[in-house]
Amino acid sequence: MTLPDTETLLAAAGLVATAVLWAVERFLPGRKRIGYRVQMDTAIGMNPRDAHSLVQLRLLRRDQEITDATLTLLRFENDGGKDIVRQDYQEPLTVEFTGRTVIGVEVPDANPPDLVGMLTRNGGGLRHSGGRLVVPKVPLNKRNHFKLLVLLSADEGSGSGDGSGNGRCPGEVVVGGFISGGRIRRNTQRWGPRKLSLALGGVCIILVGLLGGLLLSGQTVVVNAECAAGRLTVDGSTAFAPPMREIADQYEARCRGAKIDVAESGSLSGLGKLDKAGRSAPDGGPAFLAVSDVAAPSIYRKLEGRHVGVILLGLVVNERTGVHNLTTEQLRGIYTGRYTNWEQLGGNDLPVSIVGRDAASGTRRAFETSVLGGSEPGSVSSYDCSGKDRDASARVTRCEVNSTGGLLDAVGRVPGAIGYAEVYAAAKHPRVTGIRLNGREPDIEWGGQRNYPFWTVEYLYTYGQPEDGSLAAKFRAFMDSDTAKNILRKYRHVPCADRPAAPGSVCRS
Repeated sequence: MTLPDTETLLAAAGLVATAVLWAVERFLPGRKRIGYRVQMDTAIGMNPRDAHSLVQLRLLRRDQEITDATLTLLRFENDGGKDIVRQDYQEPLTVEFTGRTVIGVEVPDANPPDLVGMLTRNGGGLRHSGGRLVVPKVPLNKRNHFKLLVLLSADEGSGSGDGSGNGRCPGEVVVGGFISGGRIRRNTQRWGPRKLSLALGGVCIILVGLLGGLLLSGQTVVVNAECAAGRLTVDGSTAFAPPMREIADQYEARCRGAKIDVAESGSLSGLGKLDKAGRSAPDGGPAFLAVSDVAAPSIYRKLEGRHVGVILLGLVVNERTGVHNLTTEQLRGIYTGRYTNWEQLGGNDLPVSIVGRDAASGTRRAFETSVLGGSEPGSVSSYDCSGKDRDASARVTRCEVNSTGGLLDAVGRVPGAIGYAEVYAAAKHPRVTGIRLNGREPDIEWGGQRNYPFWTVEYLYTYGQPEDGSLAAKFRAFMDSDTAKNILRKYRHVPCADRPAAPGSVCRS
């Protein structure tokens, strides 16, 4: 083995030192950091000074005129070097508007757009009282941001002070809160990089050129501890395919040379394909992972699974049924054929049509086990649930589909249809309404509750233990990263990486 010469070592050491200085300059002041700035804080000139003007404008709220109204635009962003999750907030973000009262607040911009729903959802969104605005604890990946547009009115007697004796001036905007392992700071909008960053960048370019010249006859390989190159297939649950596809995209963006194909043939189908790929692999484990809504059957002895997250599932109906809640007993009556018209359950005069999943579906098995208490009864009487074109003598129209998307399409298309699906996908689908089960509905902030029965644990299976350093092993470890967990929360799943494997835990392996 040939050792590098002194010049090469010095150039490499200088390059490393420059990179360390840049990282310290960029990320050291609180690797977890939320920055904010006031982009606008201006009075709204609604009333012309001339009393004889042809136009007199007034700003009203609940028939009361708002005088001395102001609009404030705030921007919050993750400007640190690490993702921020809900558990990082020891105290939520708060905004105090000295000498003013908050009238209303909107979210005009957010990246990603799903932050808008988290900030405005009923019961857990933005709250304000007097001059204080409380921002909910929302996850922020690196470079994520959101803006708040706040309408305010001046408090009476605030012209010379806020009356609190704290020395603050009227109109001052004070942001508070606390995140563990980081800080919240006021930043400014910058045009272009910092001078220090430019200097370090220049030095880095010089050293890279020098090192490249010294190593012209050799090769340089940059290794990321979480990365591996190659091609990997992930197949299985259709309910889990959307978040898995987004997690795979994030891994590919971080790790050049990695290509991850996400398929969705169904939980049991994915397990069967993994077992076949493993048995036919010449040596070592195959570049294949399976995702399943249920535990693998005992016939697959070589498959090894780990818990990834808890998926919240729900009942869905066509919006024209007029039903918003069902008891477990009523639901069983629908599937046994006791109820054939929604009018019998307090809904509209429409025949019941059942849209089920095929036998390879893990979601179906979760429905049968946790809700129905037995196998989904009744034969398939329809090809597409629009009529009994397969069995005219059946009491209820029933069809089967092979994916979450196919089920939601059928429920949205057929008046009177009912089915079950992953709740995030259902909420995004037109003409489909989620209904409560025994008066309860799923919520990501469930805290381990057992009152809502319809959920399942998602498993990630390998054929034996994947080889150390392989793409399968690296990607499986990436499922525990903050990036992957934030994506799961976005889809209203509960990451098992956040829950210790204590006795009785649903995430215990």
